[in-house]
Amino acid sequence: MDIQIHYRPAHSLAQVNLNANEMIRAESGAMVSHTRNIAVEAAAKNPNEGGLGSRLLKGLKRMALGGESFFTNTYTAQGGPGHVTLAPSLTGDMVVHPLQGEQLVIQGSSYVAAPDSVAIDTNFQGFKGFFSGESLFFLTATGNGPVLLNAFGAIETIDLNGEMIVDTGHLVAFTGGINYTVEKASKGLISSFLSGEGLVLKMAGQGRLYIQSRNPNEYGATVGAMLPPRAG
Repeated sequence: MDIQIHYRPAHSLAQVNLNANEMIRAESGAMVSHTRNIAVEAAAKNPNEGGLGSRLLKGLKRMALGGESFFTNTYTAQGGPGHVTLAPSLTGDMVVHPLQGEQLVIQGSSYVAAPDSVAIDTNFQGFKGFFSGESLFFLTATGNGPVLLNAFGAIETIDLNGEMIVDTGHLVAFTGGINYTVEKASKGLISSFLSGEGLVLKMAGQGRLYIQSRNPNEYGATVGAMLPPRAG
């Protein structure tokens, strides 16, 4: 399997080249095109989550709390090599993280695709997620294989060894050697909110960190304020 990313960073498109009988599992709605010999099948998020009832309950949990789609599509090359192209719903960059046995923690809307050798699950953030103003759930990817991620804007890749402060709306993903805590942007709570930052994430440890150059929530609020009110 080979994944090539074109038109970076503003309008990225990933071309997943599959050998015969290879497959990629992608978020519902990510497909742009595929060759004629690609077989497409819709399935629950993670085929390793047990029976249909178990997958249904876990999928509904992710829909309600994580903002994810319930179904993914699998694309399998039959009778020879083929390819499928994938793109995110928002304008921005894409990157491939080569997962090699470690854990990758992904902000829910940044996951695009991975092969079946990578297991995707949710990781409850508890009150940290609530107070950060972001989703209560991250995705976690474990196993071996390429994980395709997307961002709003450009992606910055940081090999962290120590600490870094990241705005909550700019986090894309980080490897398992990194932990995070939610903190005020400045010493006082009022001054933190007056600064426009509010709460931030202190990322600490050693590993790889991906951040995005634009905040989709702030962008939506800015554009939304410019739109005329909807007719009643």
